[in-house]
Amino acid sequence: MRTTGLLLALIAMVALVSSAQARPSATSSAAADVRDLGDSIEQIHPAPFRSISRERFEAEVDDLAARAPRISRDELLVGVLRIIASLGPRNGHTGLFPGDPGNVRPLHLYPIRLYQFVDGVFVVDADDKGLVGRRLVAVGGTPAERVFELVEPLVPHDNAWNTRGMAPHYVLTAEVLHGLGIVDTACAADFTLEAPGGERTDVTLTPIPGPQYASEFADPLHGHYPSVLPSAPRPLYLANSGKPLWVTTLAGGRAVYVGFNAVSAPASTVLRRIRRLALAPRTRRMIVDLRLNGGGDNTTYGPLVDLLASKSVNRRGKLYLLIGRATFSAAANFAAEIDRDTRAVFIGEPTGGGVETYGDTVPVLLPSLGWYVYVASRYHERKRGPNDHRLAVAPHVRVEFTAAQYFIGRDPVLERALKGL
Repeated sequence: MRTTGLLLALIAMVALVSSAQARPSATSSAAADVRDLGDSIEQIHPAPFRSISRERFEAEVDDLAARAPRISRDELLVGVLRIIASLGPRNGHTGLFPGDPGNVRPLHLYPIRLYQFVDGVFVVDADDKGLVGRRLVAVGGTPAERVFELVEPLVPHDNAWNTRGMAPHYVLTAEVLHGLGIVDTACAADFTLEAPGGERTDVTLTPIPGPQYASEFADPLHGHYPSVLPSAPRPLYLANSGKPLWVTTLAGGRAVYVGFNAVSAPASTVLRRIRRLALAPRTRRMIVDLRLNGGGDNTTYGPLVDLLASKSVNRRGKLYLLIGRATFSAAANFAAEIDRDTRAVFIGEPTGGGVETYGDTVPVLLPSLGWYVYVASRYHERKRGPNDHRLAVAPHVRVEFTAAQYFIGRDPVLERALKGL
C-alpha cells in the first residue's frame, strides 16, 4: 500500500491535484460548499464516524451551512476547520492546509516560523533574522497559551504530538486568527516576543500569501512542513535534512548513524553502504533517525526493515530509533513495523502518526470559498494485534528538546542514543 504523507501534501499540493480527481461542487454558494464538504467526507473517507457520531457530524455541517450567509469568510474558515478536525485522531491527512499553493484564494501567514519546545514557543526562522531565538508571548494582546488553546481544536491530527507539530502553522494563519477573534483584521498584527535576556517587544507583522510563505521558508526536502526544524549546520540531523537517506559513523566508528528523512526508494549505493557499516565487526550501535521523516511511499522501505530485523542488527542494546512529532504517515508505518518486529530502543518524543492511519487523500474543491480540502480515502495499519489501537509509537526513553539546547546546536536525543559508547 502507498501512503501519501502530510509532508508531501503540504509541499506538493499542486501535483496531488493534478494526479487525483478533484470533486468540485456544481453549486457556488458558501452554504453549498459546506454541505458538499460534509457529503464528500462521508463518501470518500473509509471510516468518518469512528470518533464522532454521524448524527453529531451532520448536525455540525447543517449548523455551519445555515450560518454561512451571515458570517464572515474567516469565521467560515474556522467552522470548516472545526468540522474537519471533528473527525478526531488518526486523521492528520484529512485537512485544509494554510500553505496549499493549489488554493484559488490563498490563505496568508505571518512571515516567521514557530516551534513548540518543552519550555515554550520560539521563533526558529523569520524574514527578519533578528527575531530568531525570541519566545512568543502573545498575539494581538492574547497570551500565546490562549491562542494555542483556541487554535488546536481546528488542527487535523493523528494524535496530540501531530497537533503539537502542526498547530504553529495555523497560529500563523491570519484568516484563522481573525476568524477566532484574536486579531481585528486578517492584516498586520502585533506579536509580543521575548528576547533571551527577558526584554519584551511588540513586533508588527504583515501576512504574506501561503505560496510565498512556502517559498521563503522552504527546506530542500520538507518544504514548509511546520513539524520540523529548519535546516542548520548543527545539530547533525538538521545539517543533512535535505537528503532522503544518508549514513555516517560516530563515536570513533562504533556507531552507525542513518538519517532517514523521507520514505522513498533508497539509492542502492546508500543502502549497500548502510548494510556494510551495520554488519562491520566494530559496530556496536545502529541508530536510525526518523525525526524529520513526514512520510512518502510505504512500499519502498522493505529492504531497510529487513536489514534492521536481521540477526546481526536486531539485538537489544544495538538498535536504536530516534522519533518525534514529525515522524508521520509512512514514516510512522515504518516505526510501527520496527517496534513490532524488532528489539529496537526508541528515543525521543512519541511519533506524530500511530499504528493506524487514514491516508491517500482525494482533493475536494470548495469552489465558492476557493479552498481545497484533502480527504483520506484508505486505511493503513501496522498493529501488533487486533486490539492495538495506539495513537503513537511511544519512546522507551522520553527526551525532549529545550529551546536553549536547540539554539546552541545540542541534540539531547542523539546524545542519549550514544550514551555509554
